[in-house]
Amino acid sequence: MLTELALASLLASVPLALAVPDVTVKTLPSEDCSSFPGYDAATNTAGPWTIQLVDSDNAAIEGFSDTSVYSVSFNPNTDPKPTLRWGSITFPTRNDIAKNPLKCEEGVLKGWVPTDLTAAGAPTSYQWTPLVFSPYPYDAALMWKIDGETPQIFEHYVGDEKQDGVFLGYNGTTAWGLKYYPASVGSSRQDYFYARLLGPNSADPTTGEPLKANETTAFVKISA
Repeated sequence: MLTELALASLLASVPLALAVPDVTVKTLPSEDCSSFPGYDAATNTAGPWTIQLVDSDNAAIEGFSDTSVYSVSFNPNTDPKPTLRWGSITFPTRNDIAKNPLKCEEGVLKGWVPTDLTAAGAPTSYQWTPLVFSPYPYDAALMWKIDGETPQIFEHYVGDEKQDGVFLGYNGTTAWGLKYYPASVGSSRQDYFYARLLGPNSADPTTGEPLKANETTAFVKISA
């Protein structure tokens, strides 16, 4: 768990509106994996790599790479063991813990993630599993074991100058919101930042504000 001082540092930057740099995005082909970093034409795969927060308005997590959190279902009266319902790609509060690698395989973005739980509730059955965006625009996390929208990749330009790297997003949007949550069973007892893609209709449905309380912004770049 974070100390109060460390948590204050992580939450120090709370923007009133989107604070990522103003960029022009160019959609890259994603029918196969040829536009992803590290493409291997012989196998039509690219990666594995992690994804990384860049141009964050929270300097404390700039450059951090992805982890994951999952939802647990368990009724001791009827279930022989806990079940992993779904999971989402998140970002840690410290960058020295194990990461979840991603790759592209035959045009599908996949994550090396748990797909089941042991009787004790520990994550198991790690597999390369397709990742999609949640279909709810106000909560568009990058998830597995759900139906959703296919992720896309983009280049960034400032004026006419191409920026380094390939960025993850969807439908012309590459800005993400990051919100801190304390450790839970599904986060392997690690504090984390929940990540959701921002864009049309992504405002907080309760307040109408573009960002949730204490939510900061960043781009997500493939770290290759």
